[in-house]
Amino acid sequence: MLRSCLHLKVCLGLAIAATPLAAAAQDCPDWRLVAPKTIEASATSLFSRYQTPLIAGGSVNLTSCLSMPGIGYLAEAPDLSVEYDGQGDRRLLDIRVQSDCDTTLLVNLPDEQYVYSDDEDGLNPVIRISAAQTGLYDIWVGTIEPANCAAILMIETFDES
Repeated sequence: MLRSCLHLKVCLGLAIAATPLAAAAQDCPDWRLVAPKTIEASATSLFSRYQTPLIAGGSVNLTSCLSMPGIGYLAEAPDLSVEYDGQGDRRLLDIRVQSDCDTTLLVNLPDEQYVYSDDEDGLNPVIRISAAQTGLYDIWVGTIEPANCAAILMIETFDES
C-alpha cells in the first residue's frame, strides 16, 4: 500500500512538487508532501510520551478545503509524520497539542482518512485513536486565528480498558 512506504512517499512528494499542476493542488493539506520531521515509533516506545515543540498555524484556510473536516489555518505539508508500529497490541494512540493560543489538530491516518479536533482540553485539541493500526500518520497543528503561535505536540499510547 502506498501509505506504508515512506521512501515512495518522499519520491512522490518531490515529483508532485515538480509538476506544473502542483501549484493548483497545494491549496489544502496534502499528505503526499514531506513533513520537516519524521519519526519511527511503536506502541511500546510511545508508553513514554513523545513531544516536540513546533509553530502552529500556516497559510492554508482549512474551511476552503471542502473534502476535509475542520476549521483553522495550517501548513500545506504535515508538521510531523509518524511511522507507527502498533505491534498488534491494539493500543489507544493519543495525539494532543498544548499551547497558549487556540489550536487545532488534523491527522491523516494510514487508511488516508482525515480526523480533526478542536477544543477538547480547553482550547487544546486531542485525538484518540482506538486500536491504532500500523502505518504512517501525518499530523498538522493549526490555529483558529491566522496568526502562528508556539505549541507542543505530544503523542502517547495507552492500554485500552
